[in-house]
Amino acid sequence: MILAADIGGTKIAAARVDDTGVLASEVIQTPTPARTGTGSVVAAAVALLQRLRSPVDRAVAVSTAGVVDVTTGTVLAATSSIAGWAGTPLGAQVSRGLELPTWVLGDGNAFGIGLADAHRAANLLALVAGTGIGGSVILGGEPLLGAHHVGGHLGHVGCAQAAGMPCPCGREGHLEAVASGHGILAWYLAHGGDPAVATTAELTRRPGDDLARAALATGGAALGAAAGGLANALDPDLVVVGGSVAMAGGPWESALRASYADALIPALSATPIVVSRSGVETVLRGVARFASRRLTP
Repeated sequence: MILAADIGGTKIAAARVDDTGVLASEVIQTPTPARTGTGSVVAAAVALLQRLRSPVDRAVAVSTAGVVDVTTGTVLAATSSIAGWAGTPLGAQVSRGLELPTWVLGDGNAFGIGLADAHRAANLLALVAGTGIGGSVILGGEPLLGAHHVGGHLGHVGCAQAAGMPCPCGREGHLEAVASGHGILAWYLAHGGDPAVATTAELTRRPGDDLARAALATGGAALGAAAGGLANALDPDLVVVGGSVAMAGGPWESALRASYADALIPALSATPIVVSRSGVETVLRGVARFASRRLTP
């Protein structure tokens, strides 16, 4: 058994997972004390995992947002959603708290492994559209981590629909600037949308607002084009799009699918794209599988 946790900016989720990726307990959650320091966050995660712990648990697997050095379990870079998270030696601290070997993986790559197992796809491209854009490239069942640990951070590929739009990374014209939840809302407001709208989810509840539909369609088209372009380069078995924005449906999903199909080269025209509405359970399964493959028999 693996103790698995996912640390997000608003909540920490945990479950026990067997070595085949099957949940062996209910998923339990606790709020993330994101503003009170990294020590509080790690302590909350350890306390949550202690509630699930059993004598047969062999290791701990933790997924988290940010850039993770999986060889040391250290968070190299992160957004401000958890204060001071960059530089946290997360693996060492959790291992010390639970006295078990611990592996840490970025949440996008954990999601990708979980999806690849669920769909029985050895080679999979996953894009996660939420507040930002994340994702994973799974090759032969393993995530492509890259030379600098940023493999799977797919939000910073160039995007025609984002021309002139600022990305949170400080540059312009990246996919995240127009296809993330933040980006779709920013496009809507920049084109004269109702300033009272505060979230992308609200745009899906405005069927009479043509600009809201256009914002969702623009974000979907941008994501679909990027997915198709990346598929052309990687030749996956399957492309999966997930995240909170994937709940939008309607004009967003129609534009996504049309743009994806237009971008594919003929040899890949049959490569399917799936819109997944799976959540944290997939992440927990994925990070547990990552850890279990690294345990010695």
